[in-house]
Amino acid sequence: MKNRHKILVIDDDETVLDLVEQMLAPAGHQVQSALTGRKGLELAEMADGDVDLLLTDVVMPEMSGEDLALVFKRTYPATKVLFMSAYLKPGAGRYEELHGKVEFIVKPFTAEKLKGEIKRILA
Repeated sequence: MKNRHKILVIDDDETVLDLVEQMLAPAGHQVQSALTGRKGLELAEMADGDVDLLLTDVVMPEMSGEDLALVFKRTYPATKVLFMSAYLKPGAGRYEELHGKVEFIVKPFTAEKLKGEIKRILA
């Protein structure tokens, strides 16, 4: 399938990780997931940074989604970032200051909504 993108999904809820993979894999996306930001960074390193999109929860223990995105963009500046959260206003102020607009999707979301956001961001 053309437009097959590599997407790294980080969320501390395994159910969310499973649902997102079920939404994106049938559309041809290669999905890798991790329960922590640190594990996500390890996966990205193993892939030599070959990740088109980082899809990360905002509120997580140990490392917030914003902190993860800041580290990620420093190492892999070409990777796009999409934050997700059940909260309407994510705390991504430092990220926005450094990288401009914050792309954000509110949980819960449909497969169509998620795929549409990813298509728009990666276009």
